[in-house]
Amino acid sequence: MEEETKEAIVIKKKSNLGIQDYLSIGYVFLLVLGVLYQTIYYKYLGINILEYASVLDVLISPIAVLTGDLALLLGVVICCFLAYSYVKVLPKYYKWLSKKKKYQSGNKKEKLDKIRDAFKTNSKSLILIMIALYIIGGFIGFGIGGGQKTKKRIKNDDYKLTHKLTFEDGESLDIKMLGKNSLYVFYITKGDKEVSIAPIDSNIKVIKSLKKEK
Repeated sequence: MEEETKEAIVIKKKSNLGIQDYLSIGYVFLLVLGVLYQTIYYKYLGINILEYASVLDVLISPIAVLTGDLALLLGVVICCFLAYSYVKVLPKYYKWLSKKKKYQSGNKKEKLDKIRDAFKTNSKSLILIMIALYIIGGFIGFGIGGGQKTKKRIKNDDYKLTHKLTFEDGESLDIKMLGKNSLYVFYITKGDKEVSIAPIDSNIKVIKSLKKEK
C-alpha cells in the first residue's frame, strides 16, 4: 500500500509543470490570440493579414497587439483580476448560501458542498481556466469592436489623419494609419473608401506622426 502511495506521489510530481512550461504555454496562448485579434480586425477592412505578415510579425503579434492598444492591455489586466476574484469569491458565496435554511439539507446542500469542494480542490486550475476564457473573450471582443469601428469611420469619412508618408521618390502623403508590420503599412487617405497597402522596403523612406490638432 505504501509503495503504491509513493508511486502515485512520484507520478504526480513528474506530471507537474514548471514555471518554464507555464511561460511557454502562456506565450503560445497569447501568440494564437494575437494572430486571431489581427485576423479579425483586418478582416473588417477587407485584408487577409496573414498574406502580408512575416514569421517575425507572427511571433511578436502578442506584444504588438497589447502595446498597440492600451485599452486592450488594460482589458486583459482587468480580465485576469476578475477571473481570479471570481474563483476566490464564489466558494465563499456557496459557503454563505449553504447556511441558509432551505439549503441546509437534502440534494441542494449536497450539490452546494460538491461545488464548494470542487472550487477548493481545483482552485489553481480553475483560476487559469477562467483567466484564459476572460482573455479570449477580451481579444475577440476588441478585435470585432475595433474592426467595426474603423470600418464605420472609413465609410463615414470620420477620422483624422495621423501620419505623413514620404516615399523614396520624394512624394509625400498624409494618411490615417490603420496598422503596420515589418513589411507593410496599411492606411487610408482622406475621402478614400478603400484601404491602401504600401510595402516599406525600398518604397517608404520616412513615416512621421502628424501633430495632433488642438
